[in-house]
Amino acid sequence: MTRRLIIAAAALAVLAGCSPATTEPGAAPDPALVAPSPTDGGAAAALRDRYAATGSLAGLSEKPENASEQLDSDGVACGRPLPLLDRRLVVSTRVFGTPEGTPAGEFVEVAQETVVYPDEATAADAVRQVFAVLEACERDEEAGQVTTGHTAGKLPAGLGVPGRMVSATMTLSDGTRFPHRHGCLQQGRVTQCVWVWTRSAADTGTWFERAVTATATGLRTSKG
Repeated sequence: MTRRLIIAAAALAVLAGCSPATTEPGAAPDPALVAPSPTDGGAAAALRDRYAATGSLAGLSEKPENASEQLDSDGVACGRPLPLLDRRLVVSTRVFGTPEGTPAGEFVEVAQETVVYPDEATAADAVRQVFAVLEACERDEEAGQVTTGHTAGKLPAGLGVPGRMVSATMTLSDGTRFPHRHGCLQQGRVTQCVWVWTRSAADTGTWFERAVTATATGLRTSKG
């Protein structure tokens, strides 16, 4: 569920100093700015709006290569199937992360997934089921990456939409640790989930609050 394949690739690129693709002179700007749709709001929309206004993504850049990925494509968390995830109608994913050259201690990656379910009851049950599994999970391993310490937490006050969250720590095969938070919000039949990884629990908490607050704003104002 924490979709370690995305974070691992990004983490290794930053920590190893790999160079990303660059924009050639005269080429279209990256990321491309598009108008948010009703199912593509929250953190992604807020970051794109900031980029349009200031040319900055608050230190983060969108990773278009992840835009088509489905963070829950395997429908499994902690070795348990999540059948409700097969009943989604629409999935939209955005991933943002620190650019090449960022010191390891400043690394951050934020992923947001939007799911539109058939109805409000199904959406609410999906959130309930996912977090029931996560909160009971002692160890989740995928591709040699291990996430442990799943602990239920409280979302920031004043979001205006219901939701749940957990914190955990992901450890790569080389021992590198990434404190992690995952939260999902629901508005009608739409859910939006946010994942945040950094190198410190304090930074993860700060970025998670920013992302989940922006996500809640997007959900409240969406007509989708």
